[in-house]
Amino acid sequence: MTVEIKVDGKIFGGWTRASVPTSIEQIAGGFVLEASHRWPGENQLLGLREGLTCEVLLDGDTVITGYIDMFEPELTDTTSFIRIEGRDKTGDLVDCSAIYKTGQWRGAKLEAIVRDIAKPFGIDVIVAPGLDQGDTFKSFALEDGEKAFDAIDRACRLRAVLCTSTADGNVLLTTAGTAQAGAALVEGENIKRIRATHTWKERHSLIILKAQAPGDDDENGAAVAHMKAQATDAEINRYRPLIVMADHSTTNAALKDRAAWEVKVRMGRGKRGTTTVVGWRTGRDGMSGPLWKKNTIVPVRSPRMKLDMPMLIVGCTYLLSEAGKFTEITFARPEAFELVEGIGRSKLSKRLNDKTPQEKKKKKDEGFSTPWDLNAPKSYRE
Repeated sequence: MTVEIKVDGKIFGGWTRASVPTSIEQIAGGFVLEASHRWPGENQLLGLREGLTCEVLLDGDTVITGYIDMFEPELTDTTSFIRIEGRDKTGDLVDCSAIYKTGQWRGAKLEAIVRDIAKPFGIDVIVAPGLDQGDTFKSFALEDGEKAFDAIDRACRLRAVLCTSTADGNVLLTTAGTAQAGAALVEGENIKRIRATHTWKERHSLIILKAQAPGDDDENGAAVAHMKAQATDAEINRYRPLIVMADHSTTNAALKDRAAWEVKVRMGRGKRGTTTVVGWRTGRDGMSGPLWKKNTIVPVRSPRMKLDMPMLIVGCTYLLSEAGKFTEITFARPEAFELVEGIGRSKLSKRLNDKTPQEKKKKKDEGFSTPWDLNAPKSYRE
């Protein structure tokens, strides 16, 4: 078995190229598959088209449950091709507006809000065991024209919860993972290619948080309170201070948490990398063991990359080409994905969840044009 897509109970195999990316930085996993236009041994066209419900399987394991977004047949005088693209069910949350009764909740828990937004799309909500969803929302309202996922993501950030998707296309409310991947990434063993980024650009020796809050008898007194908290990054050995203004009213305790969060998350973002391994599975041969999975912890040992620490797998892209099967694994320090209640969408949080400039480069066929050729062409038809 290799890459297969199931539509209406029928399995379509024989794909010659595939890219199947999943990540905790994007809610929706996706896929790109390509094969000859006519099925081997058959004289009829593939029974595929845009809009169909489907499952994508890698060696029998379901990794995507969703829809075919795009169907692209291509014909020349000597050859014919078919290419399909799609995403899991949560892709509809990214594309479509959130609609819910009056558009406002009062006294609701996070799970209830997310479930109400996702329900019309036929998407269920899974809560990770032991997840602390925080306090109920006194009030939460949709913004005019807000996309469904934007509303979900905003609510999750206000309660320090990470929102991602499952292999069956549902929403998972969780936090940065602590489960072990079951293998290590080791230079000279299973690492085929690797690159790393070590940066101090967004890190500071001292971070000072400032905020104002209306006074009250219990917390700050009667007048407007001017509050300040600070945290240091011991690894930064030169003078690099930063003052951050809190973007919402807060308490002294929350401000201290926010200062510590700024230091830890910037530290986490300062180490990030991408590696390519043979196969899709964690076994030494790349063919045994479970699939590599996002949001798991993997030890990374690469002396030349100056890496020897546990890292969080941010995303996995499963690749198939003439060169064989590979998994491109993106990893970062786990601190990069720690959240603090009420952070909202500060400029920092946006930057921390943006892809690196290299990852932002537009590629005609995403997933095959890797930084290292791996003998795979840069596009399907070059």
